[in-house]
Amino acid sequence: MRSVLTFWGGKLTKNTHRLARASFVRFSRLLLNLKSIRPFMTLYKNSEPNETINEHDSERYLLICNTSDGLMAQLNGVVVQLQLARRMGLKPVVYLHSRSFMFGGPNPYFEANCGPNGWEYYYEPIGPALSELVKLVEAGRVLTLTTASELARLHRWEPRSWFMNPYGYFRSVKNCADGEYPSEWWLEEREKAHLFLNDGTIRFRPAILDQVQRFVDENFTEETLGIQLRGSDKFDFGSGKNLGEKIFPEQYFHYIDKYLAEHPKCEKIFVATDQRQWLKKLEQAYPGKILSFSEWSLSDSEENKFHADQQKAARGSEVVIDMLLLSRCDYLIKCHAAVGEMALTVNPRLGFIDLNYENQPFVAKSRMARFFFAPVIAGLCWFWGMLSEHGMALERVISVEGGDIVVGSPPRALNLKEGADGRAPKPPQFSKRFFSDGFRTLLQFLGDQCFTYVKRDGRAK
Repeated sequence: MRSVLTFWGGKLTKNTHRLARASFVRFSRLLLNLKSIRPFMTLYKNSEPNETINEHDSERYLLICNTSDGLMAQLNGVVVQLQLARRMGLKPVVYLHSRSFMFGGPNPYFEANCGPNGWEYYYEPIGPALSELVKLVEAGRVLTLTTASELARLHRWEPRSWFMNPYGYFRSVKNCADGEYPSEWWLEEREKAHLFLNDGTIRFRPAILDQVQRFVDENFTEETLGIQLRGSDKFDFGSGKNLGEKIFPEQYFHYIDKYLAEHPKCEKIFVATDQRQWLKKLEQAYPGKILSFSEWSLSDSEENKFHADQQKAARGSEVVIDMLLLSRCDYLIKCHAAVGEMALTVNPRLGFIDLNYENQPFVAKSRMARFFFAPVIAGLCWFWGMLSEHGMALERVISVEGGDIVVGSPPRALNLKEGADGRAPKPPQFSKRFFSDGFRTLLQFLGDQCFTYVKRDGRAK
């Protein structure tokens, strides 16, 4: 009976997706024509130019000043906003200051003595210098995302974004996190980010590239195997129980041994990890073969070192260099984690195996609710995206001074969290943030109803 329901439920999901989307199109057009909703939205296309703007130079800018915490997750957050800027015809400016972690949290790689913009520690600038940015702000030509919910939309619920993790839309409407490795989907996602590397938008600092080349010249052999392990605080942050599982060093040994047996010219193994004790286990198992670069970013415990107070910028450099060195290997054995995934984005021709997909302790089972919720989620994602990219996601920047960014009318501090739990104050009813937070909460609830997990021994989890 369940198999019959699953079959017809799948048919229902496919057949109703188009109908749900069409319904949301009609509904959104109705809302946009209602006078009652216009006071709560400022449509970007209808926004009035600032009086000080030169009428012959009306270019607008998107200030990218908030992103995630881990260094590769920061890069992911920057890319999804670069994509937004291109869709909206805005010129991007990347400025990752001291409180750029999700609208007020500390940037774990920021060091004031290394410069005011953490992005430029590792990458070439995107957009004008800070002094020019201030002038553009004064001219009223700079916009930015208004809330953490709008950034979460780009990460999780905007199918046009670059997904470094299969969560949100791609774990509810389409499940790319469980079962057989979805090669075609991953290739499409990597291409979205690789586009910004190909066209020169994202360029690594020469000093970073010089260190990578020097390490390769001095240590890599004719054939070098790459290993990426993610330990410390790895958990399920939305991509499901299978991809959230830690893959321990002993689980790599079979795959390493097989590769070495099939490739006798492989004399060295480059290891990128966040755990010192895991590196030691590999050194003991493969004496004389192991190469590693990082030192400051290695943890001796279950705690990730990226929130440590010492050598913040240096730890970031190690993460970027580890990723680039993995991309220079001849083959990669990885788990599901951002550093290994970014290495494949940099070098799409690199052969690899993902051990989280190879070793799945759980079976994902679609709940009956998914067959009804999936088209609703797809429609809500489209509707939210339409509202956001017509202005709901953006506010005009009023001033930029260090980590103090003021937006909107009346002016409010953008990167400010309050209270012991570090949460931003609750939004006023019917504000932009009120609607954005509502969409995010509803989509998260609906997404959580789509799947349940069963251990492969048959027990529900």
